[in-house]
Amino acid sequence: MHQFPIHIRSFGDIRAFIALATMQPFRVMVRHGQRHVNAKSFMGMMCLDYTKPIQVFCECSHADFQSFRQQAAQFMA
Repeated sequence: MHQFPIHIRSFGDIRAFIALATMQPFRVMVRHGQRHVNAKSFMGMMCLDYTKPIQVFCECSHADFQSFRQQAAQFMA
């Protein structure tokens, strides 16, 4: 499993990140504290506290991870 931190600054960022995660053919999860949610779920993503960076977890190949991380660079913490 691969991971990287992101920082969400606005409602628009939430929508954009969900759209990006949804395009991925692999599982994408985010964690903040004890909460783990599906990054493709609007309701799940709306339940998180965005005052601090959150961790993104991907179950994918190294090449897919590098591509996704590059696409998510605008959200990198």
